[in-house]
Amino acid sequence: MANPKDILVITTSSAEGLKIKKHLKPVSAHIVAGTNLFSDFLGGLTDVFGGRSSSYQKQLSSLYNEAIERIKHNTHEIGGNCVIGLSIDMDEISGKGKSMFMLTAIGTAVIIESDEKSNSQSNTNEKFENVGVERINNLRQRKNIIKRAENRELDYDDETWSFITSNQVQEIFTFLLKRFSHTIESFQSMPDSYNIFNKNFISYIDSLEENKKTSLLYDTIEIETNQQVALYLSKVIKELNLFDYEKNMSLLKNTDFKKQKIGIRISTYDKSFYNKKDIENLNQTKVFIHSTFKERGEVTTKKQLLSSKEKDVWNCECGNKSNEIGQYCGTCNNDIFGFKQTEMKPNEIVKYIEQKIELINEYIK
Repeated sequence: MANPKDILVITTSSAEGLKIKKHLKPVSAHIVAGTNLFSDFLGGLTDVFGGRSSSYQKQLSSLYNEAIERIKHNTHEIGGNCVIGLSIDMDEISGKGKSMFMLTAIGTAVIIESDEKSNSQSNTNEKFENVGVERINNLRQRKNIIKRAENRELDYDDETWSFITSNQVQEIFTFLLKRFSHTIESFQSMPDSYNIFNKNFISYIDSLEENKKTSLLYDTIEIETNQQVALYLSKVIKELNLFDYEKNMSLLKNTDFKKQKIGIRISTYDKSFYNKKDIENLNQTKVFIHSTFKERGEVTTKKQLLSSKEKDVWNCECGNKSNEIGQYCGTCNNDIFGFKQTEMKPNEIVKYIEQKIELINEYIK
């Protein structure tokens, strides 16, 4: 099964038509949330009607959904395609005048016989015989947010971030980047603003379906003209362990050297788990980097001062000539391969990948 989102999760130990081939092991997910997560509910109680609070219910639903997604991911990591006997409990942890909620989900990961005919995954285009008012209101709010984002009128407050994250509103991805490009560029001079945005953006991306968030990040890097934004998206890939061989090879083969450099950086990032195919892909990545990233400067010679002897020097592609071999260009600060001192070099990347392959081989049969 290629996608954790497709893993079946049930609360019973069996179901009609469910054929279990193998029981793997118990899987669990734990989420700890501060009570400030429910600050709107606790502070005002403005949406309480008939003894219920819609905001409190939405926050609880968000926590439950996150727990289920995590347990799906953990099951996928060990090769399962179904979770049986799911149970979810919530407890309050308190001490020194502070309290937190801990939500625990536990079940048993199993492998079931796949049935290609029975794919009951729902999607946004699914039609129903009846539809609840909550679904209608949710769609209305979604469309309103997308329209306001397009018109640059959207206020990205806590409520907006919560909605676009819990409802996977991927349509505003490009508008988000445009709105916060200055924040990304000013991460050193505006660390507080950057940290708030980064936290919200990471959660937003992580809420999307696996294939969608991977495509959004890599495809945007390919076309993004703002180098700082492109580099930031590569950091998101690292944070969420979203290394993708095919997508990254596309970056490595890009005609723009800046895109290639992002690709070589991503080559050191991790996936959530590895298998034999990944070892093959890593080897191919290593070979490609070794054969592609050659010297970009021209090695030549020049006469030494007060001597008839000549010594090797290199001319940088920026136009600066006669740089010492092994030194960085005095004009652009790049080495002969086009990399700055703070950047990992191709030979270092190759060694890193070789080490990763060795580590993976210790576990893979």
